[in-house]
Amino acid sequence: METLNLKFKRMWMFLFVIYLPGLLARTRPPGIYIQPDYYVYYKVGEKVEMPCVADGEPQPKYTWTRNGIDFNPSPNDDRMVQLPNVGTIVIIRPEDKDEALYQCFADNGYGKSATININLRIAKLDQFATAEPIIHTPNLGDPLTLDCVLPNSVPSPEFYWAVNVNGNNLAINYDARITLDHEARLRITNVKAEDRQDDRAYVCMALNRVARQVVSGVPNFIQPRGTEVLHNVTYMWGSPSDHYGLRGEEFKLKCIFSGNPTPVVHWTRISGGPMPPGVRVTSFGQELIFPQLEFSDAGEYECVANNTLSPRMGQSYVSLRVESRPYWVDGGLKDAEVAIGESANFSCKAGGVPEPDVQWFVNGVRLSRVTDPRVTNGRFKVLTLDTVMMVNMTSDDAMVIQCNVTNRHGYIWGDSYLIAYSEPPTIIRPPEANQVTAEGLSVNISCLTTGKPDPQITWFIEGQQITGGRYITQLNGDLLIQNVTLSDAGNYTCVAENRFGKETAYGILSVKLKTKIEQGPLDLEVNAPDEATFTCSGTTDPDEVHNLTILWERNNELITPNDQRMVISDYHNSLTVRPTIVRDSGMYTCIATNGIDSDRKSAILVVKDIPDPPFNVQVENCDVNAIIRFTPGMENNSPIEYFVIQYNTSFNQDQWYFGARSEANQTQVMVPLSPYANFTFRVIAYNKIGESDPSFPSRTRCRTYPALPSKNPENLRAIGNKKHYLYIEWTPMPRIEQNGPGFQYVLQIKKRGDPDQNTISITIEDWRLDHYEMSTGDIYHPYEITIKARNGQGEAGGAKTIIGFSGEDFPTVHPTNLTAKVIKSTNVTMSWDFDMSTINPAGTTYTPLNGEFKGFKIQYWKENYKNDTYKEWDISADDALNNTVENKVTALVEGLPPFSNLEARVSVMNNFFVSPPSDIVRFQTKPGVPGSVQHFDARNITHNHFVLEWVEPSDKNGYIIGYDIGYQTVKGLNLGTVMYLQPQINDPLQNSTILNDLLPKTKYRIHIWARTAQGRGEVYFIERATTAYVPMYTIESVGHDYINVTWSSDIYDKPGTVVFVEYKKLGAPNWMNSTDEDVNTWKNITNLEPGTTYEIRVVVTYQTLRSESDITNVATNESVPIYTIESVGQDYINVTWSLDGLDKTGTVVFVEYRKLGDSEWMNSTVDYKDIRTTIPDLEPDTTYEIRVVAIYRTQRVESNITQFVTMADSKAHTHPRVSNIEWILGILAAVVAVLLIIGVVYCYCKIVNRKTKYKTDTAGASLKAYYHTNTYSSDNEGQCYVGANDPEKP
Repeated sequence: METLNLKFKRMWMFLFVIYLPGLLARTRPPGIYIQPDYYVYYKVGEKVEMPCVADGEPQPKYTWTRNGIDFNPSPNDDRMVQLPNVGTIVIIRPEDKDEALYQCFADNGYGKSATININLRIAKLDQFATAEPIIHTPNLGDPLTLDCVLPNSVPSPEFYWAVNVNGNNLAINYDARITLDHEARLRITNVKAEDRQDDRAYVCMALNRVARQVVSGVPNFIQPRGTEVLHNVTYMWGSPSDHYGLRGEEFKLKCIFSGNPTPVVHWTRISGGPMPPGVRVTSFGQELIFPQLEFSDAGEYECVANNTLSPRMGQSYVSLRVESRPYWVDGGLKDAEVAIGESANFSCKAGGVPEPDVQWFVNGVRLSRVTDPRVTNGRFKVLTLDTVMMVNMTSDDAMVIQCNVTNRHGYIWGDSYLIAYSEPPTIIRPPEANQVTAEGLSVNISCLTTGKPDPQITWFIEGQQITGGRYITQLNGDLLIQNVTLSDAGNYTCVAENRFGKETAYGILSVKLKTKIEQGPLDLEVNAPDEATFTCSGTTDPDEVHNLTILWERNNELITPNDQRMVISDYHNSLTVRPTIVRDSGMYTCIATNGIDSDRKSAILVVKDIPDPPFNVQVENCDVNAIIRFTPGMENNSPIEYFVIQYNTSFNQDQWYFGARSEANQTQVMVPLSPYANFTFRVIAYNKIGESDPSFPSRTRCRTYPALPSKNPENLRAIGNKKHYLYIEWTPMPRIEQNGPGFQYVLQIKKRGDPDQNTISITIEDWRLDHYEMSTGDIYHPYEITIKARNGQGEAGGAKTIIGFSGEDFPTVHPTNLTAKVIKSTNVTMSWDFDMSTINPAGTTYTPLNGEFKGFKIQYWKENYKNDTYKEWDISADDALNNTVENKVTALVEGLPPFSNLEARVSVMNNFFVSPPSDIVRFQTKPGVPGSVQHFDARNITHNHFVLEWVEPSDKNGYIIGYDIGYQTVKGLNLGTVMYLQPQINDPLQNSTILNDLLPKTKYRIHIWARTAQGRGEVYFIERATTAYVPMYTIESVGHDYINVTWSSDIYDKPGTVVFVEYKKLGAPNWMNSTDEDVNTWKNITNLEPGTTYEIRVVVTYQTLRSESDITNVATNESVPIYTIESVGQDYINVTWSLDGLDKTGTVVFVEYRKLGDSEWMNSTVDYKDIRTTIPDLEPDTTYEIRVVAIYRTQRVESNITQFVTMADSKAHTHPRVSNIEWILGILAAVVAVLLIIGVVYCYCKIVNRKTKYKTDTAGASLKAYYHTNTYSSDNEGQCYVGANDPEKP
């Protein structure tokens, strides 16, 4: 027995030793994760810090080297300390001698980690070299360069130029004319008078931000001289023609050209592809900036410049090469944790231009100098220049591997640890207890494990092993399910196993219906600033409807309520952009999401706007014509159709005139010019949206020379509104048409028919005058009139002479014998006598008309109502002459009021006066159709009728005999067919009626006409809308998962009526529909959730009309599991249950129980199909609380709580109900256990007996005494009777 006990003790010791590493903290070589940059700068006397922090187990110790020699920071006069528990050195008062190359090491006995080499430098900035001030005396318009030799600085300084104002150096604002090259020189492309700066000095400034120092250079004074001269474009300075930059860094190319006017500079890429994306053009076109240089940016670049003076452009070329510091191509060195006996690879793959060198280190020692036998025994292998491997790992092989990758531009340092160990599997991130996903997604069920060797992961769903297809077991143990379906829902088991053990974890996956966008946004094209509205609607799993949200993105960036001009409506699920601008154009995406999955659909918004204004307007060949060149602006999504060139002059700089029009592809236009003016030009672009803002005016002004006037004043005429005077007027000539100084009008007048009178000539000096008045003393006499334009160069030719008349007067004749011949309801034919010989068209002789004949004027009114009804009817001269026979004039007068007693008279007219009237004639018009009713309205409006009321017409125009009423539907701008009230109204005294059989919630236009015997009169209409039809219904009954809705049969009055019920959870955004009903008066809504409040409404549809009832909130009844305690024992209880209303596929049921007074509940095992369970291992004679819990998806329902008391020992009389299979398994397990014990004892005794038989005699003597004591029989070899006759043994 003692031997057996010894064997068990040894076995437990073995297990303890094997699993001890897993129970204790695992050792790990150190790894430095906080370290300084390559360069650390400091100021003498100011604290500086070099951080060095590593992790590892056990905690590492830190050491430093200085210039490659071991360094202890402590003995440094308390100026330098190393912080506790880390390697960070803080130099409190650094001195010059502290400048050196430092490196930190972390060592915990399992390896040594190292930082990069840290170059600690003093930050300093020297003064500029002393020199006398420099005075520059350039000619105005010439280029000028101010030199700057920067002082020594650590790190390199920033530089700029400033002007000294009252002892303060104020930075210069650079522009296209004044700029800075990359060598700190100030370049002025053409000197202006303002560059003198009131004799203030220009100084070059150097700034060291680390040292916080600024120093200024030698003063430079600019004293321009002479008059300004113009220069062609000339190359001044540029980046080297063969230039290289480093990958990943900001890189700049610049070129500067001199010239006057200031050159305009442009960059292009002439080889290597198009201009790289992201490249910025700055410094007014002179500088090209690459934010992060890439190898693909290499190529040839050209900058060109021109000005309005240069016939050819200036050019400069740069060939750009891209090199780089070393960089990792696979992420650099990675830590390696492997199982004992496995191999570990380390890759130090890096790129760089030129090709970098790779050096390997172990624990901070160069590989070629390593003496560690673990490395030198042949197991550490260099596979390639950048790859090493350690094979056949042991637990003693913990170390840190480093690599250094170097080229002429710098180096990178990799530092990682290597360790080998053995560990049973541990699931450190098991599957979620209830993970939720949606169909169509890919889901990752976690099962993150540790262990060495790496555990083998096996997955099961509902006990069935998962293999292949959409199921992918990933390297970290997680299960990836691609394109999830509803059938993927269930219970998942993860099993992790290696040769040292096995661990299992469980989880449930719930799969929701896929979220879908039912109606996505549509592409839109709008004109700025019109608003643009996108709408979107979606559906999702019924359980997630309350979480459904609509989000919006613009160009893949989320739109938030803070975004200006973007209005999101949750009620309409819409996005409105108001007002729109061109920059709003792009892709807009609707995202329907419930937090689990999402769907998205996109639409394109194109905002069209007026073009951007043209720019760079230039003037050439300023003479009789000018050539205008310009550059078009952006089209803003609507192609430019044409350009208009406008000009102004020095005569009126605020007034712009049309100069010329050019086609969309024409950017050079010829504009004719007028003499003697200064012209400035601008350009406007036009597209279908409208006209752009004007361009900036041209900088160059055109000045033309004087010439003869090219025209005479226009619209010359005489106006006879003043008797005894000749009044002459014309259109003045603006200054732009005068063509020179000394401008005058020369007016010539001669009385026609009077040979004794000379021509009168009048000179008018004021060009703004537009008329001349001369006393003549006559009435309506002709004159010959001429006007000419004259300036200092002479008179304009081609002046024309007109015939004008002096002022008119009242005619001294009038019509007679006025009669009304043919009389109708609204017109009458009238005639009168007039002597047509009094008309003198030529005006050469006297006429009693005292002016030009202009026709006749008929005046009429209602008898006794002249003041209120007076009207006039003019007969033109041509109509009068065409309708005159032997001095008898006939005319048709229209627009008369029907059925009225009228009075009329007639007069003759000239241009300004009317003769005395004829005698008055009286007549009565015939009856006609009436006017409109005075008032018309609708009252008592319901869903299917109006009550109409009206007031009879004020203009009856006869006898009213009735009224006609018509009506038609109104939908937007569309009108339906007119229908008429039947029968119509034949009672002239009736003033109301009812209009029936209308559609609910519909707008109508209602017409009314009064009738006489002559027909319908003028129409009067109104527009009114019927009210909505509100169906009435009742909630008949409510269950835990249904609601019964009932309505009246009156709903089906109109054939074709369809009824259905809409319902949704309270607060949910989307309604769900029942099936349609067209006969039954009830509907049962089923499959609802117990204990949930729903919104209910009844919807009635007829043709295209839809009517909704009021909304009622209805709560379904609570549904809880019903259970029974079948039996109670001293340590168990049997529970059965019923899932009325909860028996859905996927429902999980279990029992929760606890001692009375405890706060925490305990769970029984989970049941998916059974309706009973047994809770074992209870304490006798103890009071417990119990409840049954059902979970369906994310819904949890709990039963009521019941208390029970387990039986005491003496009272136990029932046993747990156990299934047959459980009894059989229990019995089999017991039998197997007994057989195993018997077999172990039998084998043990047999082994012991055999060993005794072959012992030596010496040993046998002592053993024989023992076995005799224990009644050993050689006849029964292999049998054992332990303690059979030993009175000391039980």
